[in-house]
Amino acid sequence: MLKTNFVIKVFAVVICMCSLSAIAQTQKRIKTIIVDAGHGGKDFGAHGGYEGGLNSYEKNVTLEISNKLVAELRKQLPDVKIVPTRTTDIYQSPPEKANIANENHGDLFLCIHADAVNLKTGRRQIGTHQETRYHVKYKGKGRRRQKISTPYTVTVPTYEYYKIGSQRNGTSIWLFAAHKTSEKLKAVMNNEDIQIESGIDSAYNTIDFDSPEGRIKAKIYADRYQKKSIKLATLVDEEIDKTDRPALGLNQRQVGIWVLQATNMPAILIETGFITNHDDERYINSEKGQQELAECITRAVKKYKEEIDHTSAAAVAKAAENNEPAEKYTDRAKNVLKRIDLTQSDFKVDLYDDGDIDGDIVSVYYNGKNILSNKKLTEKPLSLNLSADPDKTENELVIYAENEGSIAPNTALMIVTEGNTRTEVRITADAKKNGVVLFTKK
Repeated sequence: MLKTNFVIKVFAVVICMCSLSAIAQTQKRIKTIIVDAGHGGKDFGAHGGYEGGLNSYEKNVTLEISNKLVAELRKQLPDVKIVPTRTTDIYQSPPEKANIANENHGDLFLCIHADAVNLKTGRRQIGTHQETRYHVKYKGKGRRRQKISTPYTVTVPTYEYYKIGSQRNGTSIWLFAAHKTSEKLKAVMNNEDIQIESGIDSAYNTIDFDSPEGRIKAKIYADRYQKKSIKLATLVDEEIDKTDRPALGLNQRQVGIWVLQATNMPAILIETGFITNHDDERYINSEKGQQELAECITRAVKKYKEEIDHTSAAAVAKAAENNEPAEKYTDRAKNVLKRIDLTQSDFKVDLYDDGDIDGDIVSVYYNGKNILSNKKLTEKPLSLNLSADPDKTENELVIYAENEGSIAPNTALMIVTEGNTRTEVRITADAKKNGVVLFTKK
């Protein structure tokens, strides 16, 4: 991520956003799916701590469902790599979960959770007990005035207090959002106070969506992944609706959800059921319920994958008909960042990681030829000595992001040296677009 002043950051983001909205993106085949079991370890998540409940914890429920989902996906999609964030009861911070997804170049992120509401407290009489009280009177006046307390005994009720299970049940799907709240879900909840993403996860929702930079970041995310996330979420909701489960639809939350906003891929969070509801808690803790949820989600993912793969195959076929090159960088849009006029044929290009050294890896293509493959950007330069092709009007240098590092997007500082002339270009690239610099020999 660029660590320059705010104006430069916003300007760079605006350029990126304009490129994304102006150029149609090519769909990518689904090769890797990340499955995240919410919470874990010291982060217990929501708790079914109401009277008559199973006293279960969200971290255990999500792990059981996620493990079944991983097994079902591997069974029905043997050609797809399925990566679980955890398979045992360990703690991972939300940034760690997002990093696992990004480092494995996930094409989908499925986050499994259990919903909850703030439980109301009830009371009931369980007997009586004796209580001593006092009659108070005063004798005398002035300094001689005395307080006289006479004890007496009364019989009073004895109460016990307990938590009341919630009424709401069902499965809901949550999406990344910067400005919307789930008014629909609030309505069906009968004013119950939803606790989605309670506990440690919420501490990481740090994007200020009221700031100009936050709004731009949200807009860019929406341009890249929102439509695909909505498509997948809709398919999951439709599969849930075919069962006896209430399907509560698609929802968004004002404060955001870290693992959705930090993963560089379409992402959804599935609230499988209300752990604070008597029937739901038993459903999501049962083998039958967990398997049914895993199969519903898998059917939705299969439909989504078939649609995406069909679109991708059609794009490849069209490219072949037009004799377009098969290099992988041609699958992404071009974001032309700068045009540089050369006064001589030979020039040098140095590439550095821009800002934080966060593991960005790139490949470089010059005039359609791969001249650098899978190289990590650091504070030390990757140096390239290039020459302008005299038969070309423009010479094209393409920066292809092999990943987006731990801080998206993939960013590089390019320094072009031609004789005594030095030009700096800040490169932004990601899974949907390449950073392109054009060189023209005068």
